[in-house]
Formats: sequence, C-alpha cells, structure tokens
Amino acid sequence: MQIVCKYCGKTMDNALAYFIHYSRECQQLPKTRRCPVCGVKFPSFRLLKMHLMNESLIDNRHRSLITARFS
Repeated sequence: MQIVCKYCGKTMDNALAYFIHYSRECQQLPKTRRCPVCGVKFPSFRLLKMHLMNESLIDNRHRSLITARFS
C-alpha cells in the first residue's frame, strides 16, 4: 500500500513512514490537543498524534484527515 502526502506529494510505503514525514516535514497537523475529527481531548500533542495514527487504520474520517491514497 502506497501512501501519498496530500500536502507535498511524497510517496511512502507505510503509515508509520508517512506519519514521521508528515510530522517532521509538512507539519500540517493541528497544533491542538483536541482531535479535529471526533473531538476527543488529549493531555499532550504526542497522544493526539498517536490517536490520529491509530484511528486512521480503522476509521475513514481520520484517514482522510492525514492521508491521500491512490490505487
């Protein structure tokens, strides 16, 4: 499964590589501790990022926030 960053177009082989790229290079994640999709609050930004990664694997709403996939 190839994942393409919707901000810069770079292609990664897996979700972890994409998340590392996204958080270090594109930095487009919201700078808040509340999930912009489901509204859950987190005590740290790190936990919010983990939530987004975990939920993106099972929930299309979260996935569309952080990835643009092409088949």
